[in-house]
Amino acid sequence: MLTFVLSVIAGFATPFVEPFLTKLIQPRLDEFPVHEGEYRTITFVLLLLGVAIAAISSGVMVSAFTVLFGGLLGLFGVRLFKAIKSLIDGAERDAQDR
Repeated sequence: MLTFVLSVIAGFATPFVEPFLTKLIQPRLDEFPVHEGEYRTITFVLLLLGVAIAAISSGVMVSAFTVLFGGLLGLFGVRLFKAIKSLIDGAERDAQDR
């Protein structure tokens, strides 16, 4: 469960950590063509890798699905929540219009 929570935090923190990590790794990747949009993916993967390494080093058996699902939920959770809320609000407005 702790691994899942850490994965959600890592996914949520990805947009905030990306600028710092981009400044850190961009000069070291001169030989490799990396587009601007790929730095968020690199940040996401590195954060989830850090969660997996921390969990394994603590002796906890880690499921890759748990880490990935938690990370995706953290990364897209706010957008999913807003989309579901707007669908519910739209259904309520339709019910009121009848």
